[in-house]
Amino acid sequence: MNDKNKSKCERSMFFGVNFDFNWTFWSYISYYLRFPLLMVRKYGKGSPPYKWSYCIFGLLIINWILYITGLYTLLPVNVADLIFIPIWFIVCALGALFTIFEFKNNKAFAVPLAGFTFISFVFALFLNGISQM
Repeated sequence: MNDKNKSKCERSMFFGVNFDFNWTFWSYISYYLRFPLLMVRKYGKGSPPYKWSYCIFGLLIINWILYITGLYTLLPVNVADLIFIPIWFIVCALGALFTIFEFKNNKAFAVPLAGFTFISFVFALFLNGISQM
């Protein structure tokens, strides 16, 4: 059965997850994820960012990718509830902590890390509020 005979829903399924998304959205996301690295390269004249700051930024990005792609829905409900919100809050707390450390070291990397951490924290609060209803 070739792709022409498949419905739009069948073509966008991958491991049972619906990947029907807009490419414009992903281009904005890729630009935003590239922004901190460009800022460090342009304005980061001082010492380079800490490796742990890169790790925390990477964990925030991985958490967003897992949420957007719906990989948490593949887990059983009890397991997903147990790991999703607590991990999100822990990563946001670590992001806030390393933003403070990074602000003393390299402000060009600390500002995007703080912004991404704040957006993630507000979104986690929003999801926690919706899940408590």
